[in-house]
Amino acid sequence: MASATPLKDIDQQFLQCCICMGQLKEPKILPCLHRYCHECLKKFAKKGAKKIECVTCREQHTLPKDGIDGLKTDFNTKNIIEFIQLQDSVKADPLRTCIHCKKKLKASAFCFRCNDFLCETCHEFHGSSLMVKDHHPHIFSLSEAEAANLTLQKLPSLKEAPRCQAHPGKLSEICCMTCDNLPICIPCTYGKHQGHNLKEVASLAEIQREILRSKVADSMQYKEKAYQMQEEIRKTKEKLDLNVNREKLKAQEQLDAEGDRIKREIRNTEQELKRSQGELEEEVRAKELQRKTDLEKKMKKLEEEYELVREEERREADASFKKLQEESKRETARLQERLHAVNDKLKELLTLLETQKDEQARKIKELSDHFDGIVKRFETVTTTVDCIRAANNDWADVQCVPEVCRAIDLVSEDVKKGNSGLGNLSVVEVGALSLAETVRRKTGISMDVQSVIDMQNVEKWWPISDITSNTDGSIAVIGRASSNQIHLTVVNMKGDLLQQKLITTYQTFCRCRCSFLAQSQIVFMCGGILGIYDMEDQFLKLAIMKDVIPNWLSNQEAYSITTDPANDNIIVGSSSRNVYKFNNQLKHIRTITLPAGIQCAHDIAMHEGGLLVCDSEGDQAFAVTVHGTASQVKYELTEPTIGRGDRWPRSVCTDQSGHIYMLWRDGRTTRSVIVQYSKHGGQIGTMREVDRNHNILSMTSVQTKQGEKLLLTKTKQILVYGLV
Repeated sequence: MASATPLKDIDQQFLQCCICMGQLKEPKILPCLHRYCHECLKKFAKKGAKKIECVTCREQHTLPKDGIDGLKTDFNTKNIIEFIQLQDSVKADPLRTCIHCKKKLKASAFCFRCNDFLCETCHEFHGSSLMVKDHHPHIFSLSEAEAANLTLQKLPSLKEAPRCQAHPGKLSEICCMTCDNLPICIPCTYGKHQGHNLKEVASLAEIQREILRSKVADSMQYKEKAYQMQEEIRKTKEKLDLNVNREKLKAQEQLDAEGDRIKREIRNTEQELKRSQGELEEEVRAKELQRKTDLEKKMKKLEEEYELVREEERREADASFKKLQEESKRETARLQERLHAVNDKLKELLTLLETQKDEQARKIKELSDHFDGIVKRFETVTTTVDCIRAANNDWADVQCVPEVCRAIDLVSEDVKKGNSGLGNLSVVEVGALSLAETVRRKTGISMDVQSVIDMQNVEKWWPISDITSNTDGSIAVIGRASSNQIHLTVVNMKGDLLQQKLITTYQTFCRCRCSFLAQSQIVFMCGGILGIYDMEDQFLKLAIMKDVIPNWLSNQEAYSITTDPANDNIIVGSSSRNVYKFNNQLKHIRTITLPAGIQCAHDIAMHEGGLLVCDSEGDQAFAVTVHGTASQVKYELTEPTIGRGDRWPRSVCTDQSGHIYMLWRDGRTTRSVIVQYSKHGGQIGTMREVDRNHNILSMTSVQTKQGEKLLLTKTKQILVYGLV
C-alpha cells in the first residue's frame, strides 16, 4: 500500500470486528495483530482470565495486568474508522448545526479540536482567527471528505496527539519506553514515570520504523516458504492417493494370481477323479472279459461262482470310487476354505490401507489448516505493515510496531517448525502382502493326546460333566459332588486348583452344564436351576427357570447352556424345540423356537452370530439363527462316515479361527470321533477317532502360550489335543 493510498482502497473487512461482525469500536489489537471492539473483547474474555484466545486464528495470548483494558489501542485503525464515520454522517445529512453561529446550515468543515462542524462562513473565520491558532492544523474541509481524495498520510496531521491515560485533560507529549511506549504528558515524568526511559515521539517512531523494515525484510523468506508449503501439501496428498491405489492394485493382482492357482488345483482334482474312475472301469471291464473267456471253456456249474466273483469286484470298485468321491469332496471343500481365506485377507489389507489413508489424510488436513492459518497471519501482517507505512503516524508506530515485530517472529517460527514429518505422510505400510502364505496355513487336530490333566491330583475332586474355558487359559469344570450338591472347579493347564465352589441344588439327578460369560463369570445350569458365579468377589446368584420363564413345560428338561459375551446374554437349550435367552441378571428375555425337524438341543454353542445345535434325538446337527422368536436353518453339518449304526452329535465347540469341532458317536460300535468343519459349515477333512467306550462327555477349546488346544473330558481326566 503506497503512502498516498486513498481511503477507498482500504478493505472493509479490515475494519470489521469478527465477534460482533460490525465496524470496529475503540479497536484493541492482540499480539497476533487481529483487532476487536474493546467491549466485544470484554464480553468474550472470561472474568479474571489471564489468557484470551483469538477468535480468528485461535492463538492463545497472555493478557496484561489490567486485562482487556491493558491491551493497546490501534490508533491507525481508529483514525480510519472515525474518518469513515464522518463521511457517512455528512452523506446522510449535509445540514449541520455550526459550532460558532449555532445555525443549521450545510457543513463546510470539521474541526477535530472542537470535535464539531463549521458552516462555510465560520470555516473561513475559524481558519484565520489567531484566537484558535492551534486549531488550524486540525481543521478538515469536507470537500476532501470523499474516500478517493482522502489518503492515509493525511489522517495523522488532522488528529491531535492521544490523551494521557493518567491525565485525560492533557495531550501526550512524550513516550515511556519502560512502560511499553506508553504516551504520557509532561507532569507524568515527575510522578509515576520518574526515572523511566523516556523518548521524544518522533525519534522513537523512527527507531520503531527501522526495526519494522528489518523485520519485514527478514520475514519475506518465511512468507514465501509458507506459500510453498501449501503446494507441497497438495503434492503430498496426490502422492498418498497414488501410493494407496498402487498398493490396492498390487493386492488385487496377488489375489487374482492365488485364486487362479487354487482354481487350477480344483480342476486338477476333478480331472484326477475322472481319470481314476476311468481306470477302475477299464480294469473291471478287462477282468470281466478275461473271466468270461475262461468261463466259456468251463462247465455250466461254474457260472454261479463267476457271478459271485463279478458282484464282489463290482462292490469293491464302487467302494473305491465312493472313497475317491469323499476324498475329492473334502479336498474341494479345503480349497474353497483357502479361497475364502484369501478374500478375507484381502478385505483386511484393503481396510488397513483405507484406515492408514484416512489417518494420513487427517494429518495432512491438520497441517494444511495450520499453514492456511499461517498464510492468513502473514496476510494480516502484510496489511498491517502497509497501513503503518502508509500512515507514517509517529504515535501509532510507537504503539503498534513492537506488536507487529513480535507477530512476525511468532509466525516465522511457526513456519520453521510446522513442516516436520510431511514427507512421511505420503507413505502407507501394510507389511508384506503374503496372501499365499496366509491361505496355505492349515488347522487340524493332532494325531495323539499331547497331555492329560488328571483331576484326581486336585485335593478335593469329583466327577466331571461339562467343561469351559476363558481367554486367559483358565479351565472350569462342573459335576455332581453329592446327592444334593454340585461343584464348580477352576484349574489351569497344569491341573493346579485355582478356585472351587460347592452349590446346593436339592435335586438328586440332573444334567450339569457350564460356560464362561466373562473373564471371571461362570454361568451354569443343573436341572431346573440357572446360576451365575463371579470368581473375583465369589458372588453366587441363582434362579429357578420355571419361575422366571412363562409357559415352562412340565415334562421339559434343561439340556445345555452357552453364552453370547458380545451381548451379555445366556442361552439355555432344552429337551424340546424351545431355546431360552436370558440377560446377565438371569432375567428371561425371550423364548426361541428351533426350526421344525429339530427335536432337542443336547449341546449348543454360539458361532458367527448364530447357534450350533447338536440334536441327539434326531441324529443331526445344524447352524440356526437366534434373532426373533422363530429360528431359521442356516446350514446342516454333514454327518461323518463311522461305523454302521446310528450316529448322533454329542458335543460342539469352536476355535478362535471360527472352525467348528463336533463330537459324533456311533450307537452300534461305540466309536466316537471329532470332526472339524470350516466356519461356513463345510467339512474340511480333519476327522480324529478319540474314544471307543463312550467315555468322552464334552469338549472345549482353550488358548495357551503354546497355541490353541482342544480339551476333551472324561469322568476324572481332561485330554489335551493340539490344533496344528
